[in-house]
Amino acid sequence: MARALDRGRRFHRLLQRHFLGLSVAAPQSDEPELARWWRLFESQGPQLLAGKRLPEFNLTVPIGRHFLTGRYDLLIVGEKEAHIYDWKTGTRPPTLAVLRNDLQTCVYLALAAEGAAALWSDFSPEAIRLSYWYASDPPLTRTLAYNATWHTENWAYLASLVQQIERQLESGDELPLTDDLAQCRRCAYQAYCGRQADGIDLAEWQSEEASFNLEPDLP
Repeated sequence: MARALDRGRRFHRLLQRHFLGLSVAAPQSDEPELARWWRLFESQGPQLLAGKRLPEFNLTVPIGRHFLTGRYDLLIVGEKEAHIYDWKTGTRPPTLAVLRNDLQTCVYLALAAEGAAALWSDFSPEAIRLSYWYASDPPLTRTLAYNATWHTENWAYLASLVQQIERQLESGDELPLTDDLAQCRRCAYQAYCGRQADGIDLAEWQSEEASFNLEPDLP
């Protein structure tokens, strides 16, 4: 698991350098999986929006009395639209229906819509796209188009999660652990609960380091 995570992080760093316009040395033959991903990306990478490229870009917006923070593998801001790209190295491509309800999708799109004023002007949710590129199957890049109705639902859902966490913390009780270990497969914090000892494969969650987090209360 640790080696898979390290390969994923290194792949993300390669792409970060690439999109920053820095020189990128192709992975060596003793790193066959990393080299294979790089070759696939060079030959079958997603079609990119024309615009300003922002690799490993952090965006933070207020939500209630807290902050919601996300980091995009790549955000491209064009003249009339914005496109988020996320690199996946450890999972098979799920369906669009599954991705639409994924918390990462919810957070990434909602953050872009709420934080649009910090990056551009006059952009509606309809101008935002999110693409997941899978090294396991590059032709099956999954792209989702956002819209105002979806954003309203997303933001209300995230706000309700924040309120649930606040109520739980105010009660003084420990946050309950889910009985569904499948939920832990996509959690970056499974080690804090000891769930990695139950055979949970964090490599399937990906190497994204803290895709999002809730930060302390506003002063």
